[in-house]
Amino acid sequence: MDSIRLRARAKINLSIDIKGIFEDGYHDLEMVMQSINLSDYLLIRKVNQGFKMTCSNPDVPLDKKNIIYKTWTLLKEKYLIDGGVEVFLEKNIPIAAGMAGGSTDSAAMFVGINRLFELGLSESEMIEDSKAIGSDIAFCIKGGTHLATGKGCDLKRLLGLDRNIKILLCKPNIFVSTKRVYKKFDSMYKDSFDLINRPDNEILLSGLKNRDNEMIVEGMGNVLEPVTKTWCKDIQRIENTMNKFGSYKSMMSGSGPTVFGFFKDYKSVNKCSSILKKRYSQTYITSASNKGVEICGNK
Repeated sequence: MDSIRLRARAKINLSIDIKGIFEDGYHDLEMVMQSINLSDYLLIRKVNQGFKMTCSNPDVPLDKKNIIYKTWTLLKEKYLIDGGVEVFLEKNIPIAAGMAGGSTDSAAMFVGINRLFELGLSESEMIEDSKAIGSDIAFCIKGGTHLATGKGCDLKRLLGLDRNIKILLCKPNIFVSTKRVYKKFDSMYKDSFDLINRPDNEILLSGLKNRDNEMIVEGMGNVLEPVTKTWCKDIQRIENTMNKFGSYKSMMSGSGPTVFGFFKDYKSVNKCSSILKKRYSQTYITSASNKGVEICGNK
Protein backbone atom coordinates (compact mmCIF):
# COMPACT_ATOMS: atom_id res chain seq x y z
CA MET A 1 0.00 0.00 0.00
CA ASP A 2 1.47 3.35 -1.08
CA SER A 3 -1.33 5.80 -0.20
CA ILE A 4 -4.44 6.09 1.92
CA ARG A 5 -7.39 8.50 1.99
CA LEU A 6 -9.28 9.22 5.20
CA ARG A 7 -12.38 11.07 6.27
CA ALA A 8 -11.96 13.07 9.50
CA ARG A 9 -15.25 14.16 11.08
CA ALA A 10 -15.87 17.27 13.16
CA LYS A 11 -17.66 17.23 16.51
CA ILE A 12 -20.09 19.34 18.47
CA ASN A 13 -20.49 19.43 22.23
CA LEU A 14 -23.94 18.64 23.56
CA SER A 15 -22.60 19.67 26.95
CA ILE A 16 -19.47 20.99 28.63
CA ASP A 17 -19.12 21.19 32.39
CA ILE A 18 -15.99 21.97 34.39
CA LYS A 19 -15.86 20.35 37.81
CA GLY A 20 -12.54 21.75 38.96
CA ILE A 21 -8.87 22.11 38.10
CA PHE A 22 -6.20 19.44 38.50
CA GLU A 23 -2.86 20.19 40.16
CA ASP A 24 -1.14 20.30 36.76
CA GLY A 25 -3.49 23.09 35.63
CA TYR A 26 -5.70 20.99 33.37
CA HIS A 27 -9.46 21.25 33.86
CA ASP A 28 -11.58 18.42 35.24
CA LEU A 29 -14.19 18.06 32.50
CA GLU A 30 -17.52 16.33 32.07
CA MET A 31 -18.90 16.71 28.56
CA VAL A 32 -20.88 14.92 25.90
CA MET A 33 -19.38 14.98 22.40
CA GLN A 34 -21.14 14.10 19.17
CA SER A 35 -19.54 13.39 15.77
CA ILE A 36 -21.08 15.14 12.78
CA ASN A 37 -20.76 14.60 9.05
CA LEU A 38 -18.92 17.84 8.25
CA SER A 39 -15.47 16.44 7.48
CA ASP A 40 -11.92 17.09 6.41
CA TYR A 41 -10.22 14.62 4.05
CA LEU A 42 -6.58 13.56 4.20
CA LEU A 43 -4.62 11.87 1.44
CA ILE A 44 -1.36 10.40 2.77
CA ARG A 45 1.30 9.06 0.41
CA LYS A 46 4.51 7.22 1.21
CA VAL A 47 7.72 8.85 -0.02
CA ASN A 48 11.36 7.94 0.49
CA GLN A 49 12.01 10.52 3.17
CA GLY A 50 10.86 13.74 4.82
CA PHE A 51 7.50 15.36 5.34
CA LYS A 52 5.58 17.57 2.94
CA MET A 53 2.09 18.96 3.39
CA THR A 54 -0.29 20.93 1.19
CA CYS A 55 -3.76 22.19 2.06
CA SER A 56 -6.82 23.56 0.31
CA ASN A 57 -7.11 26.34 2.91
CA PRO A 58 -4.28 28.90 2.83
CA ASP A 59 -4.90 29.83 6.50
CA VAL A 60 -3.68 26.43 7.69
CA PRO A 61 0.00 26.50 8.76
CA LEU A 62 2.13 23.93 6.95
CA ASP A 63 5.17 24.05 9.23
CA LYS A 64 6.05 22.45 12.56
CA LYS A 65 3.11 24.21 14.26
CA ASN A 66 0.63 22.01 12.41
CA ILE A 67 -0.86 19.16 14.43
CA ILE A 68 -0.52 16.82 11.44
CA TYR A 69 3.24 17.37 11.45
CA LYS A 70 3.37 16.86 15.23
CA THR A 71 1.47 13.58 14.88
CA TRP A 72 3.77 12.34 12.13
CA THR A 73 6.87 13.26 14.16
CA LEU A 74 5.60 11.44 17.25
CA LEU A 75 4.79 8.26 15.32
CA LYS A 76 7.97 8.28 13.21
CA GLU A 77 10.23 8.70 16.24
CA LYS A 78 8.41 6.28 18.56
CA TYR A 79 7.96 3.48 16.02
CA LEU A 80 11.16 4.09 14.00
CA ILE A 81 9.28 4.48 10.72
CA ASP A 82 11.54 4.11 7.70
CA GLY A 83 10.47 6.63 5.05
CA GLY A 84 8.50 9.81 4.77
CA VAL A 85 5.06 11.07 3.78
CA GLU A 86 3.29 13.64 1.66
CA VAL A 87 -0.06 14.80 3.04
CA PHE A 88 -2.80 16.68 1.21
CA LEU A 89 -5.47 18.11 3.52
CA GLU A 90 -8.86 19.06 2.09
CA LYS A 91 -9.92 21.47 4.84
CA ASN A 92 -13.69 21.82 5.20
CA ILE A 93 -14.02 22.19 8.99
CA PRO A 94 -13.61 25.82 10.09
CA ILE A 95 -10.36 26.68 11.88
CA ALA A 96 -10.34 27.56 15.61
CA ALA A 97 -14.06 26.97 15.74
CA GLY A 98 -14.72 24.65 18.70
CA MET A 99 -15.35 21.62 16.48
CA ALA A 100 -12.06 19.69 16.90
CA GLY A 101 -10.91 20.44 13.37
CA GLY A 102 -7.25 20.03 14.27
CA SER A 103 -7.82 17.09 16.60
CA THR A 104 -9.72 15.12 13.98
CA ASP A 105 -6.94 15.69 11.43
CA SER A 106 -4.48 14.32 13.99
CA ALA A 107 -6.80 11.35 14.60
CA ALA A 108 -6.82 10.65 10.87
CA MET A 109 -3.01 10.70 10.84
CA PHE A 110 -2.90 8.14 13.66
CA VAL A 111 -5.27 5.84 11.81
CA GLY A 112 -3.68 6.43 8.41
CA ILE A 113 -0.03 6.04 9.42
CA ASN A 114 -0.88 2.97 11.48
CA ARG A 115 -2.45 1.32 8.43
CA LEU A 116 -0.04 2.66 5.79
CA PHE A 117 3.12 1.55 7.62
CA GLU A 118 1.55 -1.57 9.18
CA LEU A 119 2.40 -0.54 12.75
CA GLY A 120 -0.22 -2.91 14.17
CA LEU A 121 -1.44 -0.47 16.84
CA SER A 122 -4.79 -1.11 18.50
CA GLU A 123 -7.30 1.68 18.92
CA SER A 124 -6.45 1.92 22.62
CA GLU A 125 -2.73 2.20 21.81
CA MET A 126 -3.36 5.01 19.31
CA ILE A 127 -5.49 6.81 21.89
CA GLU A 128 -2.78 6.46 24.54
CA ASP A 129 -0.20 7.92 22.14
CA SER A 130 -2.55 10.76 21.17
CA LYS A 131 -2.66 12.09 24.74
CA ALA A 132 0.80 13.59 24.21
CA ILE A 133 -0.65 15.87 21.51
CA GLY A 134 -4.22 16.76 22.50
CA SER A 135 -7.17 15.59 24.58
CA ASP A 136 -9.90 15.63 21.88
CA ILE A 137 -7.98 13.30 19.57
CA ALA A 138 -9.09 10.22 21.51
CA PHE A 139 -12.73 11.02 20.86
CA CYS A 140 -12.08 11.81 17.20
CA ILE A 141 -10.46 8.41 16.69
CA LYS A 142 -13.50 6.66 18.17
CA GLY A 143 -16.28 8.95 16.89
CA GLY A 144 -19.99 8.65 17.56
CA THR A 145 -21.30 9.91 20.89
CA HIS A 146 -19.35 9.75 24.13
CA LEU A 147 -19.33 11.05 27.66
CA ALA A 148 -15.82 12.42 28.20
CA THR A 149 -14.51 12.97 31.72
CA GLY A 150 -11.27 13.92 33.45
CA LYS A 151 -9.02 15.71 30.97
CA GLY A 152 -11.35 14.69 28.16
CA CYS A 153 -9.71 11.36 27.28
CA ASP A 154 -11.77 9.05 29.50
CA LEU A 155 -14.62 8.03 27.19
CA LYS A 156 -17.88 6.16 27.63
CA ARG A 157 -19.87 5.37 24.48
CA LEU A 158 -23.48 6.55 24.41
CA LEU A 159 -26.48 6.14 22.17
CA GLY A 160 -26.22 9.13 19.82
CA LEU A 161 -28.48 11.79 18.42
CA ASP A 162 -31.19 10.88 15.96
CA ARG A 163 -29.50 11.18 12.56
CA ASN A 164 -32.70 12.65 11.11
CA ILE A 165 -32.09 15.85 13.09
CA LYS A 166 -30.91 18.65 10.82
CA ILE A 167 -27.93 20.43 12.34
CA LEU A 168 -27.08 23.95 11.22
CA LEU A 169 -23.57 25.23 11.94
CA CYS A 170 -22.54 28.86 11.77
CA LYS A 171 -19.10 30.24 12.63
CA PRO A 172 -18.71 33.97 13.32
CA ASN A 173 -15.94 35.67 11.38
CA ILE A 174 -13.36 35.49 14.19
CA PHE A 175 -10.81 32.99 15.51
CA VAL A 176 -10.97 31.90 19.15
CA SER A 177 -8.06 30.56 21.20
CA THR A 178 -9.13 27.62 23.39
CA LYS A 179 -6.31 28.37 25.81
CA ARG A 180 -7.48 31.97 26.14
CA VAL A 181 -11.08 30.90 26.78
CA TYR A 182 -10.12 28.55 29.61
CA LYS A 183 -7.85 31.18 31.13
CA LYS A 184 -10.71 33.70 31.06
CA PHE A 185 -13.06 31.09 32.56
CA ASP A 186 -10.68 30.66 35.48
CA SER A 187 -10.51 34.40 36.11
CA MET A 188 -14.29 34.86 35.84
CA TYR A 189 -15.20 32.03 38.22
CA LYS A 190 -12.18 31.84 40.52
CA ASP A 191 -14.17 32.99 43.55
CA SER A 192 -17.64 31.81 42.52
CA PHE A 193 -17.17 28.33 41.06
CA ASP A 194 -20.43 27.06 42.53
CA LEU A 195 -22.43 29.77 40.75
CA ILE A 196 -21.78 28.45 37.26
CA ASN A 197 -24.91 27.70 35.22
CA ARG A 198 -24.10 24.08 34.48
CA PRO A 199 -25.60 21.60 32.03
CA ASP A 200 -27.47 18.68 33.57
CA ASN A 201 -25.58 15.71 32.19
CA GLU A 202 -27.75 13.20 34.05
CA ILE A 203 -30.84 14.43 32.22
CA LEU A 204 -28.90 14.61 28.94
CA LEU A 205 -27.67 11.01 29.28
CA SER A 206 -31.18 9.81 30.11
CA GLY A 207 -32.51 11.68 27.09
CA LEU A 208 -29.97 10.06 24.78
CA LYS A 209 -30.65 6.62 26.22
CA ASN A 210 -34.41 6.99 25.76
CA ARG A 211 -34.31 8.93 22.46
CA ASP A 212 -36.20 11.73 24.21
CA ASN A 213 -35.39 15.01 22.44
CA GLU A 214 -37.06 17.13 25.12
CA MET A 215 -34.82 15.63 27.81
CA ILE A 216 -31.76 15.99 25.59
CA VAL A 217 -32.43 19.69 25.09
CA GLU A 218 -33.20 20.20 28.78
CA GLY A 219 -29.86 18.70 29.80
CA MET A 220 -27.66 20.46 27.25
CA GLY A 221 -25.43 23.41 28.13
CA ASN A 222 -21.91 24.84 27.84
CA VAL A 223 -20.21 26.61 30.74
CA LEU A 224 -17.71 28.19 28.33
CA GLU A 225 -20.37 30.01 26.31
CA PRO A 226 -20.68 33.04 28.63
CA VAL A 227 -16.88 33.40 28.48
CA THR A 228 -16.59 33.44 24.69
CA LYS A 229 -19.63 35.73 24.44
CA THR A 230 -17.64 38.44 26.26
CA TRP A 231 -15.54 38.72 23.07
CA CYS A 232 -18.02 37.68 20.40
CA LYS A 233 -21.47 39.27 20.32
CA ASP A 234 -22.24 37.40 17.09
CA ILE A 235 -22.83 34.19 19.07
CA GLN A 236 -26.06 35.55 20.57
CA ARG A 237 -27.11 37.08 17.24
CA ILE A 238 -26.71 33.72 15.51
CA GLU A 239 -28.61 31.89 18.24
CA ASN A 240 -31.44 34.41 18.01
CA THR A 241 -31.62 33.95 14.24
CA MET A 242 -31.67 30.17 14.52
CA ASN A 243 -34.43 30.32 17.13
CA LYS A 244 -36.42 32.72 14.97
CA PHE A 245 -36.37 30.26 12.07
CA GLY A 246 -37.40 27.20 14.06
CA SER A 247 -34.40 25.80 15.90
CA TYR A 248 -35.56 23.99 19.02
CA LYS A 249 -32.05 24.23 20.51
CA SER A 250 -29.11 26.44 19.64
CA MET A 251 -25.86 26.88 21.53
CA MET A 252 -22.10 27.23 21.18
CA SER A 253 -19.85 24.22 20.56
CA GLY A 254 -16.61 23.71 22.45
CA SER A 255 -14.76 26.91 23.28
CA GLY A 256 -16.48 28.51 20.29
CA PRO A 257 -17.27 30.55 18.49
CA THR A 258 -19.29 28.18 16.26
CA VAL A 259 -23.00 27.97 17.04
CA PHE A 260 -25.13 24.95 16.14
CA GLY A 261 -28.89 24.63 15.98
CA PHE A 262 -31.23 21.65 15.80
CA PHE A 263 -34.05 21.71 13.24
CA LYS A 264 -36.86 19.26 12.50
CA ASP A 265 -37.33 19.92 8.78
CA TYR A 266 -35.35 20.93 5.69
CA LYS A 267 -37.52 23.93 4.89
CA SER A 268 -36.75 25.80 8.11
CA VAL A 269 -33.06 24.85 8.22
CA ASN A 270 -32.53 25.86 4.57
CA LYS A 271 -34.25 29.18 5.10
CA CYS A 272 -32.19 29.93 8.22
CA SER A 273 -28.99 28.87 6.47
CA SER A 274 -29.60 31.21 3.54
CA ILE A 275 -30.16 34.14 5.92
CA LEU A 276 -27.04 33.45 7.99
CA LYS A 277 -24.83 32.92 4.92
CA LYS A 278 -25.41 36.52 3.89
CA ARG A 279 -23.32 37.58 6.88
CA TYR A 280 -21.37 34.45 7.84
CA SER A 281 -19.84 32.53 4.96
CA GLN A 282 -18.96 29.53 7.12
CA THR A 283 -22.50 28.20 7.48
CA TYR A 284 -23.24 24.51 6.92
CA ILE A 285 -26.09 22.03 7.15
CA THR A 286 -25.08 18.61 8.44
CA SER A 287 -26.22 15.69 10.60
CA ALA A 288 -25.03 13.48 13.45
CA SER A 289 -22.80 10.48 12.80
CA ASN A 290 -21.93 7.33 14.72
CA LYS A 291 -18.47 7.21 13.10
CA GLY A 292 -15.16 8.95 13.65
CA VAL A 293 -12.16 8.61 11.33
CA GLU A 294 -13.02 6.52 8.31
CA ILE A 295 -10.75 5.02 5.65
CA CYS A 296 -12.13 5.98 2.24
CA GLY A 297 -9.66 4.19 0.02
CA ASN A 298 -6.09 2.99 -0.41
CA LYS A 299 -3.68 2.02 -3.18
